[in-house]
Amino acid sequence: MFANYVARHNMTSNEYQSEFNKYSGDKKMRLMDVSGYAVNGTAYYAAIWSNNTTGPDWTARHGLSEAQYQTTVTDLKNKGYRPNRISAFSVNGIPYFACIFYKPSGAWVARHDLTPDQYQAEFNNWNKEGYRLIEVCGYTKGGSTRYAAVWEKSTGPAFIARHGMTSEIYQSEFNKQWNNGYVPVRVSGFEVAGEDRYAAIWEKSTTGVYARHRMTNQNYQAEFDNGWYQGMQLTHVSGYTVGGKPRFAALWKGGSLSFKDASLIYNKVNTYMQNSAIPGLSIAIMKDGKLVWAKGFGLMNTTEGTMVSPNSLFRIASVSKPITSAAIMRLTETTNLKLSDKIFGPNGLLGDICSQSDACIDKTDLEKITVQHCLEHTTGWVDDAVWNEYQLNNADIIKWAAKNYAQPNTPGSEFKYMNFDYFLLGRIIEKKSGQTYQNYIKSNILSKCDIGDMYIGADTQAAQKPNEVTYYGGNPYNLKLTRMDANGGWIGKPMDLLKFFAGIDKLPNRTDVLKSGTIDVMRTISTANNAGDYAKGLKVNGDWWMHNGCMPGTLSSLVHFKNGISIAIVINTRPSNDECTWSGMYPLIDEIQKSGIIWPSYDLF
Repeated sequence: MFANYVARHNMTSNEYQSEFNKYSGDKKMRLMDVSGYAVNGTAYYAAIWSNNTTGPDWTARHGLSEAQYQTTVTDLKNKGYRPNRISAFSVNGIPYFACIFYKPSGAWVARHDLTPDQYQAEFNNWNKEGYRLIEVCGYTKGGSTRYAAVWEKSTGPAFIARHGMTSEIYQSEFNKQWNNGYVPVRVSGFEVAGEDRYAAIWEKSTTGVYARHRMTNQNYQAEFDNGWYQGMQLTHVSGYTVGGKPRFAALWKGGSLSFKDASLIYNKVNTYMQNSAIPGLSIAIMKDGKLVWAKGFGLMNTTEGTMVSPNSLFRIASVSKPITSAAIMRLTETTNLKLSDKIFGPNGLLGDICSQSDACIDKTDLEKITVQHCLEHTTGWVDDAVWNEYQLNNADIIKWAAKNYAQPNTPGSEFKYMNFDYFLLGRIIEKKSGQTYQNYIKSNILSKCDIGDMYIGADTQAAQKPNEVTYYGGNPYNLKLTRMDANGGWIGKPMDLLKFFAGIDKLPNRTDVLKSGTIDVMRTISTANNAGDYAKGLKVNGDWWMHNGCMPGTLSSLVHFKNGISIAIVINTRPSNDECTWSGMYPLIDEIQKSGIIWPSYDLF
């Protein structure tokens, strides 16, 4: 497993101490970085711990006043320690310090309470004496800018330092130094007169660094998640406050893919998003039952500027259908349900709804419909009742459909994709299980795949889940997802969709939720006319099995290829130039899976 670190943020002093005791109480993990910042007069902390405990002996302190900091430096100096990481921050105009102290092997110098001019003079002096700047932190004292810094007498790559930068200047300097072969190793964000300022150190390096600044709480978490699922290591975090709200600057290094392979995915995804005006996209990739890579691109909400992460929830539309199919298959294993069972009629699973005169427009064909016909979209209907009469409950919309929609095709004879078929399967699941559709799926399918963060979506934007994206285009909030539960109502994230596919793939890495023979039945293609490659909630051919989804505000695709690669993508709009994924999303998936990328061997599930 690549991830040998733990990171936390927005911790109060007591919470930070508790986490410190948990991870470093017996030095089982090394505190790599700590940053203090204040929100509404309360001190908060962000920190990083590593399982890699190699390095000099260390100790840490936090919540120190300026006088306590000076006393601590003096006391620990007498014990052979010096400051290595300094975070100075202002609480109600008064500076406080959080620090990590190392036992060094060479000469060192530490300074604090420096004005910008004093800091520049110290920098010039110690640079001339052959000392390297290894830490700089900007803060305010009584509204005035101050700096704390550490220099050490050591060799190392060429370095450059800048301070007092606005966000725009820092970004410009980052771009300039990147082009010159320098990467940031320390970044300090702080507030001066209501505006953010930055101090930073760059070093000459042949390895890249991923850097972000001015991140909100939510966007820092999104970037953290994005980095984690790309195999990156968070190496530095700086918390600060601007206008009373927390902001973060952070640095990551490494990654599970080569620069070439990662760039291939980035470029193809970004091209697809730009060509189709997609606000936000989430992708996850599985190899041989192991999650190997995932990332969010773009925005969850374009007004608020919140970023997509691998943990963002999306409507998955008709990718809900294989989940419903798997539940039906599970019931054939655990109850007396058979695919040949009739749905309507005196002995039908959903009752004799045609018993009253004029209740059914096509009683003969209606009572021929079986569970298998619903699974294979061969019920004979050509009109989809799932979109009609939203004021009716589930039982009444079934009666309405029977009375108003005839079946031009004899059940079992002709394939016609029909959402109402899977709506009926949802009601059969409820009848045979005695549970709501959602509860049965969660307890008998999703939980067995180790999925705990999928739900039936809300009918209104106000009722959405906290981490759910906003949907754009085509009146997406006019849909009634609670009606569509079994045919297109689920919300989830691509990583969990891959977990589900790993539960029906017959591969050894994860336990399947269905028996091997049942999975074979689920993948057996319909023999009806025009069925093409449609089986039972899956499209199946020699190279892959999959399902896609499309509805206003959403496109989704979940594909397993015979080479062991599975890819899931969801977006929060329905582009006019990508017809139900076939003109853009699926080609993107296919290009990625056959590109020869060398995937990591670990499992992020």
